[in-house]
Formats: sequence, structure tokens, C-alpha cells
Amino acid sequence: MTEASLDHQIRKNRFRWIRSQMVELGMRRAQELGWPNTYCLTKSLAESLIAQRAASLPVAVVRPAIVETSTEKPFRGWNEGVNTSAPLSYLLGTYFRQLPSNARKCLDLVPVDLACQGMTLVAAALVERRHQRVYQLATSACNPCDMRRSIELTALAHRKHYRAQEGFKHRFRARFDSIPVSKKRYRRFSAPRQKAVVRLLRRLTPPISFARSPLIRKERDLERLEKLIELYEPFILHNEHVFEAENVEVLSAALPPEERETFAYDPRAIDWWEYWINIHVPALRKWTYPLIEGRPLESRHTRNFRLDARSETMAPSN
Repeated sequence: MTEASLDHQIRKNRFRWIRSQMVELGMRRAQELGWPNTYCLTKSLAESLIAQRAASLPVAVVRPAIVETSTEKPFRGWNEGVNTSAPLSYLLGTYFRQLPSNARKCLDLVPVDLACQGMTLVAAALVERRHQRVYQLATSACNPCDMRRSIELTALAHRKHYRAQEGFKHRFRARFDSIPVSKKRYRRFSAPRQKAVVRLLRRLTPPISFARSPLIRKERDLERLEKLIELYEPFILHNEHVFEAENVEVLSAALPPEERETFAYDPRAIDWWEYWINIHVPALRKWTYPLIEGRPLESRHTRNFRLDARSETMAPSN
């Protein structure tokens, strides 16, 4: 290893250590103040600053739930980036089986175009000074979809995809449906126990053996999985919050008939079976899973092409 590469490695490890320490300190501070993580803490800080420094201004705080794939606008199935449900839904499409979660807890999800319609209504009310101080854009009070149903529908969407593919691997994956389990069962039979077994095998493996490297990678993968589950636990396992959206529904009900199709906030119209299986998970598979896997994201404006071996020209693929 050259001196330059050694310096680069030292800087990279120092940056990782600093980032890890900052994350740990932030989490500790958030939990001391009663928040599950730094995400919730920073949202609270932002609202507190608004309350303190904008008290004389017309202010409406909008609290959307988990904003996800669109149902219609700008087009059916629009999604962008690695959003809240993407890592979990991706995990449920692998060989992972047991997700620690409260089956009765609502996964309060709102399509992005519905959230935009709600924000438009709030903005209009704010302009006319007929607004409330807080608006929640949620679905759990009037059209709930609990964790059991969300996990089931995600599994069905993955199964539909894998059954349409060729090969034994896809047919095999189609049989791996995840289920909601208790935290105790997760610890005994899932990632924590698997990591303990891998760690034991690694210790028993002679240092010179080639089997050591795959075991190390497997242990790191399981550690990342554990951290992911820990990050999501406040939202999928603990508490049973239901968020009402009455304030924005009042604004929606006041719309004239000719504007309701464009601006109405109507979460009751969402068919969760249709949404998860035919819209949301396929959208994640197209726009988000490639980012998680480190693959290039194909633009929706480009067409797939294949190389015609006989003419050596590019022809549209079927």
C-alpha cells in the first residue's frame, strides 16, 4: 500500500468514525428528550422555531404521514429516491421472513399526489386567513391499512413479480412470504440469532481459510439489517397511533363541485390492494430498488434497445 493510499484510507476511516459518533450522540439526545430518533427530533425543533419566531405571521404547520408513490399525478406510479417504505419493502422481497412488528398498528401512508392536493388546500386557506394552525395529511383514521395487511400486500406484489419471471431462483423467491412477529421471536430466529451463528462459525474458522471472508461479509450484512430494523421499530412495532386529518377534510368538503376532482383530499378512495400490488411496489421496483442495489436508474423517457447481431445496428427491444 502506497503512502497516498494509506492516507486516503485513514481519512476515510476517520470520517466514518466521526459520522458514527455524531449519529450516536444525536440519537442519545433525541431519546433523552422523548423522541425515538433524530428525524422526529429535528421536525420538533423546526416547529418550535416557527412557533417562536413566526408568532405574528399567518402560519399553518402541515404534517404529512409517510409520503409514497402517486396514484395519478404526475402519472400513475411516480416515485423518486429512496423513500420511507422502500428499504422495508425491498427487504420483504428477499429471503427475509420475520419482521418484528405490531400487526394491529397502522402504517399511515399517503400517496404523494394526495399529499400535494392537501397542501394546496391548506395554502389556499392560508391566503384567505381561514386556516387552522396544524393540518395532518394522513389515512389511518378513515382508511386504515395495518401492518399485517401491509406486509401481506407487499408479499403478494413481490410474488406477482417473481411468478412472471423465468428461472428457478424467481420461483423459489415467490414462496418466501414475510410475516409479522414479536420482537422476542425475531431475536430468537431471525437476524440477531443468524448473526450469532455466523460469528461463531467465523471464530471456529482457521484464519488462513478462504471461508473467512464470506462469513465476514455475511456478518456485516446482518448487522446492517439489524440497524435497519432498529431504525424502523418506532414506526412498525411500538405504539398504535392513529392520525386524524379532519382539518384538511373540512377544506376539501368546502370545494365547489367542479374543483373536487382536481383538489379534493379523499383518502377513502384509495383501494390498498390495488395500490400496493399494482402501483406502489412496481413503482419502487422500477424507480427505487435499483438505487438500493447500486444499479443505474433507467430514465422513463428512454427506450430499451438491443443489439441486432446480424445487422450490428441498434433496434428497439420487444
